[in-house]
Amino acid sequence: MMNRADAENKYYIVKLKRHFMWRNHLCLVFELLSYNLYDLLRNTNFRGVSLNLTRKFAQQLCTALLFLSQPELNIIHCDLKPENILLCNPKRSAIKIVDFGSSCQLGQRIYQYIQSRFYRSPEVLLGIPYDLAIDMWSLGCILVEMHTGEPLFSGANELDQMNKIVEVLGMPPDHLLDQAHKTRKFFDKLPASEGGGYALKKVASKDGGYRKYRPAGTRRLHDILGVEGGGPAARRRGEPGHSVSDYLKFK
Repeated sequence: MMNRADAENKYYIVKLKRHFMWRNHLCLVFELLSYNLYDLLRNTNFRGVSLNLTRKFAQQLCTALLFLSQPELNIIHCDLKPENILLCNPKRSAIKIVDFGSSCQLGQRIYQYIQSRFYRSPEVLLGIPYDLAIDMWSLGCILVEMHTGEPLFSGANELDQMNKIVEVLGMPPDHLLDQAHKTRKFFDKLPASEGGGYALKKVASKDGGYRKYRPAGTRRLHDILGVEGGGPAARRRGEPGHSVSDYLKFK
């Protein structure tokens, strides 16, 4: 299906070359690509890649997701992460998305447990019906990680993951939590005497206490990226292409 829709090979999706059966197993043969974006980060000692290279990856990935969203496809990848994005050539910036083993078409969802935890969207965590937007969530997480060298939301478990998301984006709206199937896994319903609404459940720490998090919405992406401080951890200070105006082009 994707091969036919991308006959000119311009949408950054891995090409299926052939398939065959072997001992009752379906075998798929794909084009040969290079190493993945996680390997690329490891080669930087997890210091991240330049803003310019991050922008090149962003352009290609947005093109790929736009291609997958066209009505005749409507494909949700469901496992977008650095390991599933491969360089075409180790000396070039061209990339392709691979591993559609968890993917599905919109309205024909197959799996309930999808997306690697660091890149899992709030609607998947909460058990809300999801659509193509979950891949855009993963994309945003990936782009921040490519520049900083570290996952944006590196939860040790799903509750920790939700807490880390809330640190940056604030609390989900009450109307969303009212309808979600898994709200009680992450949030406590507050009584009317305390103003109503929801509060995040506490996460136990190894010392027997509870993990401490920043107040909701106070961990700014602006600061994580180091927009005014020379990049993440000031590692890009003075480098061409990393001025405040260069960062603000992403807005």
